[in-house]
Amino acid sequence: MKGILSFLSFLLLVGGLQGIIHEAFDTWIPLMGFLRYLYVDGYEIFISIALLVLGTALATAASKAPKG
Repeated sequence: MKGILSFLSFLLLVGGLQGIIHEAFDTWIPLMGFLRYLYVDGYEIFISIALLVLGTALATAASKAPKG
């Protein structure tokens, strides 16, 4: 369970950072390009912040989860 939560938190954090980078530099990171379909026009910053918050929450949950 800990591994799954860690992987999901990594994806959410990278997705949130990618959204911020896209808004700042107008480019997509090719590796995580599939996340561009999550963003709605006009709400990219808010969705990026939400992804960062959710990723941080999942990382915290993963650190407190049992190792089994």
